[in-house]
Amino acid sequence: MTPMDEPVADGPTGDGLDDDVTGVVRTAVDALSRAGTVSLAGVTEALESAGRKLSRRVVTGAAAGHKDLADPRALAASLADRPRSPALGSATSAAMALRFARRFRHLGFLARRTPAFLVATAVPALVASVSRGADELGMVSSHLVHRARAEGVEPDLERVRRTAVQIVLQRPVDPEVEPSHGALAVQWLRRAVRAALPFTSGVATADPDGLASAAAGVDTTLLGAA
Repeated sequence: MTPMDEPVADGPTGDGLDDDVTGVVRTAVDALSRAGTVSLAGVTEALESAGRKLSRRVVTGAAAGHKDLADPRALAASLADRPRSPALGSATSAAMALRFARRFRHLGFLARRTPAFLVATAVPALVASVSRGADELGMVSSHLVHRARAEGVEPDLERVRRTAVQIVLQRPVDPEVEPSHGALAVQWLRRAVRAALPFTSGVATADPDGLASAAAGVDTTLLGAA
């Protein structure tokens, strides 16, 4: 078992969550920095374990807080709020940026004719996008957990995790099906590229009302332990 595959301990999120966000960013940058041709499928596969680990921690924390988000209107409003601005230490950020810069020009599936300034802002944008992604998963998960409990269903957190990831990925909801956390991380990576461009909305949630509506439409009986 690798460190990325280790189960996440129960408890509130905090430094551990920040470590897991950094883990996704490091994994993304390392995957993009390898010699040779890097395919979208390869990056997706590389990010699967780190993305799942982060998602599990987020859902565990979501079960303990934000009871107000059981209301779909409160969920939509929270998703529409301006994201926080996380930051990595300068040395860590600089090292990852250097590796990223060496490979970015080859990543045609992310962007073509990439302006030079984008490379300098790519890593901070990726940190912000992954952090925002964790926030989105946490808010959607809190809604599912607390609405289920209000409706007399004690949710299984693994089923909540699968459902929350499917909602954020805009996939059909089926708590029995394991979603692709690598695809979720690539979605955050694409958002980071867009966020580094001028005249964009940064890493703000693209469709807060749509996510809230999808979460509100979940049959909470499906979230209970099988």
